[in-house]
Amino acid sequence: MGLVGIAAIAALLIGGAMLGGTVFAQGGDTVGISDGAAETGEVDVVTVQATDISAPGLGAWTMDIHYDNSVISATGCTPEQGGVCNPNFEDGVVRLTGATAGGLEGDSTLGTIEFECGDDAGTSELDIQIQVFADATLGDPTDINPTVVDGTFTCSEEVVVTQPPAAGTGFDSNGTSYGWLIAVLAVLGASTLAVAAIRRRAL
Repeated sequence: MGLVGIAAIAALLIGGAMLGGTVFAQGGDTVGISDGAAETGEVDVVTVQATDISAPGLGAWTMDIHYDNSVISATGCTPEQGGVCNPNFEDGVVRLTGATAGGLEGDSTLGTIEFECGDDAGTSELDIQIQVFADATLGDPTDINPTVVDGTFTCSEEVVVTQPPAAGTGFDSNGTSYGWLIAVLAVLGASTLAVAAIRRRAL
């Protein structure tokens, strides 16, 4: 693989890492999950967020995050806002649930999920299915119909970057070794010194 190809893959992985933990605001009541990216056998963490929630705020939520368990597996889940998270709710499903009497207005992190890539490269959708999403109206909570922003998790083969030769090892830009030339010059140099010494003695 050429340097251009390696650079492109590295940029993709870095871009995926930078996106992790960030849900793009859509405007209006929104719930979303960030994208994730890792090499095969490695892990990354994604974030579930409620954004731009209007008053009186989010009072109760239950959602299932569906993923392709032939590509990734959920290895951990950390709830926020006093909620509960089950990474093994069903095969290929993480459940995140919680409630608060005070209501969550604006932007709030509801939880983070750690996914691990399998042995093969691939991509899994992170599909949010809302079960409960209601506001914090006391005595009469009202359902919120949020915009849902699904995510993806990308697993890539390990990128092996060949290190360039260290300075002074005698390789040109085409990878040609000049070690043999240095050796020949060294021998010629030694021979020249020997001839010069013999000539001095003859004089």
